Amino acid sequence: MVEQQFRIAEIEVAKSPTDEKIIGIFRYESAGQKKKGASLLILAEISSTVYAYERLLDVINESAEQARHLIAAVETDPVARFEKLIQRINEAVAGFLEGEPTPLSWNRVNLFIMELSQDHICLTGRGRLMNLFLQKQDDGTYRTFDLFGSLEQPAEVDPKKPFAALICGDMKPGDILMAGTLNLERLRNELRIKERLTTMPPVSAALDIKQDLEQHGIPDDFVAAIVACCALEVPSPKQAPAADDVEKSTASIQKLRDAEKDATQHLSPVFSPAATASEQTNERRVMAGFFGLLASLRGTVKRYRSKDIALMASLRGMNAGHGSVFTKKHKRILLAGAAVLLAVAVGAGIWRNNQRLAREEAAWTVTYDQARDNRDRAESDLVYANDTRAKKYIDAAEGLLAGLDTKTPQRNEKIEALKTDLERLKERLRKTQAVEPVELTALAGAPDGALVAPVLAAGVGYAVDNADKTVLKIDTANKTTKRIPLPSGAGTVIAGSLGQKSVVFATSNGAMVAVDLQTDSVTTLSSQPRASSTTDVIVYGGRAYSLDGPNGQVWRAQGTAGGFGSEQPYIKAATTDLAGAVGLAIDSNVYVLKPDATVARFLSGGQEAFGLVAIDPPLRAASAIWTNADATRLAIADPAGKRIVIFNKDGTLKAQLTSKEFTGPRDLDGNEAEKKLLVIDGTRLLLVSLP
Repeated sequence: MVEQQFRIAEIEVAKSPTDEKIIGIFRYESAGQKKKGASLLILAEISSTVYAYERLLDVINESAEQARHLIAAVETDPVARFEKLIQRINEAVAGFLEGEPTPLSWNRVNLFIMELSQDHICLTGRGRLMNLFLQKQDDGTYRTFDLFGSLEQPAEVDPKKPFAALICGDMKPGDILMAGTLNLERLRNELRIKERLTTMPPVSAALDIKQDLEQHGIPDDFVAAIVACCALEVPSPKQAPAADDVEKSTASIQKLRDAEKDATQHLSPVFSPAATASEQTNERRVMAGFFGLLASLRGTVKRYRSKDIALMASLRGMNAGHGSVFTKKHKRILLAGAAVLLAVAVGAGIWRNNQRLAREEAAWTVTYDQARDNRDRAESDLVYANDTRAKKYIDAAEGLLAGLDTKTPQRNEKIEALKTDLERLKERLRKTQAVEPVELTALAGAPDGALVAPVLAAGVGYAVDNADKTVLKIDTANKTTKRIPLPSGAGTVIAGSLGQKSVVFATSNGAMVAVDLQTDSVTTLSSQPRASSTTDVIVYGGRAYSLDGPNGQVWRAQGTAGGFGSEQPYIKAATTDLAGAVGLAIDSNVYVLKPDATVARFLSGGQEAFGLVAIDPPLRAASAIWTNADATRLAIADPAGKRIVIFNKDGTLKAQLTSKEFTGPRDLDGNEAEKKLLVIDGTRLLLVSLP
């Protein structure tokens, strides 16, 4: 008959000069010579030496030991038994967390619990540890798995159920698992771990790996466990034991277990004292010393008192008023006692002050560690482009640092270093990009505001010079400029938009002028009476959309032969007051830009839920917005901030474009295919690359 047996070997190498981590392996096996039954392994690596983490390990170990005794005799499958065990551990940890004043940072905790029984291995845990699972194949080769990595862990720890997931599987003869501290991961090849595990018994492999680690002399602590599943030849029983022998054996074992349980109940307070027992003991010693000294002084005075009543009376008669028990000797004794009392009082005060300073230092360290943890989380979120949560963690870290004192140079140095890291993360969060714009043209001597209505077509930029009443057509490749006169009486141009075959410019009096893209011919478009005020115009889908900023409305006119028909109000339901809006952009949705840099989005005349994320520095003013159906982003001109802000269409920040050439970008248009923006900055027309 063939049975399976787990053989476990441990590796422990302590070379770290300082204790900056709590690491260890806790192993529980069944009693008895053959040690049949389930074996429990707990592996821990915690990147902190705060006492609360030590208590966490104590609670887990105590609850694991108690729970495994309670469920050891339960006849059920290994998975159900392990679930009951982890349920007991979760309940114990939840109770501990509820009463523990020091908050725990679970991203510092790497802890896994394994149970080995029959041919099963069950696993749960938090964090990450080095592990190598080698599954033996029929041809004698091994397949490698990351067993711990297969465990699904929620992103946030539930304090009522910290060990939320578990996996169970088979372990067959020849399968091997090694698990240990993370620092073993980088030495996996150098220590030839896989080669040794597959060619040597587990104990020999553990000894060789340990010797190599000690010879390397790496200043770190290493802990690992090797679990090998081995086939065990067991001879068939020749004769079944007599029933009386079985009853006696069972009774004796039960008696032994009862005695062990009784001893554990009596001894558990000794091995697991309350967290504040040491502090209470020190206070009792100080107070006992104080009152003991008083008792000693009282005894000294009593010893020197005369017990002879007659002698005392005669002394009073012979020298009335001069006899006293407070002789010079007695006074010296009392003075010495007073000095001792003073010394004890001063010592007690110093001790209490030291205790207060220790508590203050512990509280400072906990707060600093929380700020550092928030820094780490923010950095991780930035990697995955979760800017909103990264900003939340950065703000939380800065709030914690603001409450910390800088009484010592060491504290001040640590705070300043962490502030530097947070500033670096904030700079990444700002997503500032320096650009080098290309100047296409500049209006010499023209007043500021004379250059308006930028429109970017394929390889050609358009703008209007209101001072000269001409349209500028510029080749973006060689900067060749052509001036196209506007019709007489056209009025002041305020906006432009790219149509299907022409560029359409709108004037302040509501008229529209079209410049043919091929022939450069200029045509005045026929139209019905326009809105009372026109702030911006976009031609989209054969219709003209006009922004009436003062009245907070968008008017839509259907295209006709040679122009546009009558206007109809587009916005039918709005939760935002659009009065004073300054810009319009369309990509099937209609975006309306207000001067306070808020953007309202509409679809089919109804307002949708939309907003831009807060950025640093804040976007408080804006003058123009651009997007189109092909674009994947929104561009907003911020003349006060001397920048162009690029947002994704979900409202998140893409980039902040800055340049030493910018004096105040106030209007823009873009071309997604060419990844370019045409920008009006003062009286200059600039070409800027999109990120």
